[in-house]
Amino acid sequence: MEDILLVHRKSNRNFSESLQDAAIWKTCLRKILFCTETELNDFSDLIEVDDQVLRGEKALSLLLEILCGLHSPIVGETEVFGQFRNFVDSRKQLQDPLFADHQKWLNFVMAEVKRTRAEHLVGMGSQSYGSLLRRYTKEVESVTICGSGHLAQEILPWLAHKKSMQVLCRDVTKLQDFAAKYNNLSLTTYNDSYIHGEAMVIAAPLTDTRILELMNRQETRPQAVFDLRGEENNLASLLATQFPHVSFMGLHQFFAEIEETKKETQTKLEALKAHLLERALTFTQRTELRPLGWDDICA
Repeated sequence: MEDILLVHRKSNRNFSESLQDAAIWKTCLRKILFCTETELNDFSDLIEVDDQVLRGEKALSLLLEILCGLHSPIVGETEVFGQFRNFVDSRKQLQDPLFADHQKWLNFVMAEVKRTRAEHLVGMGSQSYGSLLRRYTKEVESVTICGSGHLAQEILPWLAHKKSMQVLCRDVTKLQDFAAKYNNLSLTTYNDSYIHGEAMVIAAPLTDTRILELMNRQETRPQAVFDLRGEENNLASLLATQFPHVSFMGLHQFFAEIEETKKETQTKLEALKAHLLERALTFTQRTELRPLGWDDICA
């Protein structure tokens, strides 16, 4: 990678305190030290046996894979790229020459990540409850979520684009701070609620009877019910009898969909990693023509 290399540490251990001023980018899954060959020689004794020291196209391709979200729990997520851009901005403020605007490696990485995302990662696949729900509710403008625990809070950001979101819970005060993030979100208790979502997501251990009771409060029944309860239940058959127009998707169907997507995604990932390595190799082996170089000036 021209005059820069990466020291990749995929563990919870921090680099030595003596490197606290060095260009170290940290994420939840890894730490990456950016430096030159000269700098590496100065603190080579601080490198651990499990650390990866990468140069050239291998350093570039790994960085591209990480920034494109290929190593993230949710493949293709954008959060890691945003974190890296903030890191780059902080290094520029410190006037770190490795991250100056003229650095060709940095400009290549930024442009390549954006291009790869646009051309290869859009619609990569749904690998979480939230991403699946966003896909299955794309035709409706309002969603009701039963529950306010971790699962419900994990789902909400995926549905934030909806015209209306409603959360039913036992104690609305516990969710007030979280709800403040969304202007389109309303909180009501199970007892006081009037269900208005075109789709209902069950993310709490409610009984079948309780769910049917909630649905009966609605003049216009939900178009779809998504049941994320883990225990066995008879909701599918009850809905088929009492609300035949309502589509139903249970937890086992979500599991099957996610597993199938993972298989398809893995094949795509391997091909995309090979593509990024090829792009990195092309960049590192490029030939630059400098018509106004020193030879021309001195001629």
